[in-house]
Amino acid sequence: MGASLQINSLGKSYGPSQAVASVSLDIAAGEFVSLLGASGSGKTTTLMMIAGFTPPDAGEIVLDGQPITHLPPERRGIGVVFQNYALFPHMNVARNVGFPLKMRRVSAADTARRVTEALARVGLAGLGERLPAQLSGGQQQRVALARALVYEPGLLLMDEPLGALDRSLRETMKTEIRRLHRQLGITIVYVTHDQEEALTLSDRIALMDRGRIVQIGSATDLYERPVNAFVAGFIGESTMIGGKVVRDGEAGQALLPAAGGPPLPARPGALREGDTATFLLRPEKASLSAADAPGSGLRATVQDIVYVGEISRLTLRLDGGPELTIKQPNRADAYQARIGEAVKIDWAPDDAVLLAA
Repeated sequence: MGASLQINSLGKSYGPSQAVASVSLDIAAGEFVSLLGASGSGKTTTLMMIAGFTPPDAGEIVLDGQPITHLPPERRGIGVVFQNYALFPHMNVARNVGFPLKMRRVSAADTARRVTEALARVGLAGLGERLPAQLSGGQQQRVALARALVYEPGLLLMDEPLGALDRSLRETMKTEIRRLHRQLGITIVYVTHDQEEALTLSDRIALMDRGRIVQIGSATDLYERPVNAFVAGFIGESTMIGGKVVRDGEAGQALLPAAGGPPLPARPGALREGDTATFLLRPEKASLSAADAPGSGLRATVQDIVYVGEISRLTLRLDGGPELTIKQPNRADAYQARIGEAVKIDWAPDDAVLLAA
């Protein structure tokens, strides 16, 4: 069963540089939370403080109701998986996996049983006698995962665990991690710079920048309801256009682009008429049709088309206005435009967002 985790106003500085600035998190037992951010955002430092490898300058860490801020790592009962696996090259797989149990003075018989169970759990049954050098990268990562789980910790920390694997192996391991999380009910805090990993694996995502959490929520929250342009730009693809908020009909809003062109309808929000704002539209939310097709829409000209398999990415310039990027499915029933063609672009106002500048 997973353990609950509370982080209260955690801080860490290195000289004048603040790596983590008053980070607070409340993670429920059994929850999968990803710390997502670019290099230097503070996500790994936060993880290392939870693990006990880096002492915080301020704040408190509470695991299942017990303060652990000043406990050494070996007394926290937390499993940790690193990107570089950290396997002992001179020990076989079984001894690597059983090492945490040896440090806890678990009996040989119980260790053997639990090692066998852990290896079976990660799909490595029968490979206990092999050395790490005799395994593939994906298998070595599974050994590291089995070692972190063998003593049944309530909390598992994972620091960029898939970063050294190729794309195919990453997909396999993502499926494996999801399965283990559902099966064991363990609490997982997962550090990554890869938005796709975070979106795929997590119950919630904490997006970090310059040592702070900018937004925390579900994948849907961050993608559909970003709190600012930084979040919108980090999560997924988007068109962002600056301008002023104007009224659109009875209760609607739109953005009048600073670069000129027609008003861009968007979901009504807290901004007021005349406010400076950023218009956000995800490329898959827009639809394309011929310029003379019936119905509403804004006129535009196709500037570029990039074929990427199941979809094409089109760059359009609105008449007298800025550029937009959309994704168009490569299906027989979808309108297929050509470069230089005049077209019509449309979207539901609720699919576009106005963000404070």
